[in-house]
Amino acid sequence: MIEIDYDLRDIVISAVRYALGRRTMMPSATTEYIMTHSKLVDSRVKQVLLRDLEWYFHLWEAGKQIDDKCDYETWYHFKKWLEKLEVDYE
Repeated sequence: MIEIDYDLRDIVISAVRYALGRRTMMPSATTEYIMTHSKLVDSRVKQVLLRDLEWYFHLWEAGKQIDDKCDYETWYHFKKWLEKLEVDYE
């Protein structure tokens, strides 16, 4: 089993940032994996991801984020899941 450490959590953040705005299967693959493995999300990761998602939605509403509606819905669902997720504060 791989240790869930600071570096692995940075990779989770990087994966989300890579998937944001992609018009492929990456948004759903990334969010589903993280939701299945919620221990990857600590308070720092949650804060960073919510901030990045806020920026994504800001761009979308301003008409500057061009991706498919299904991707928007994936990120919206993921954001709501993150907001409800109780995490360890380390």
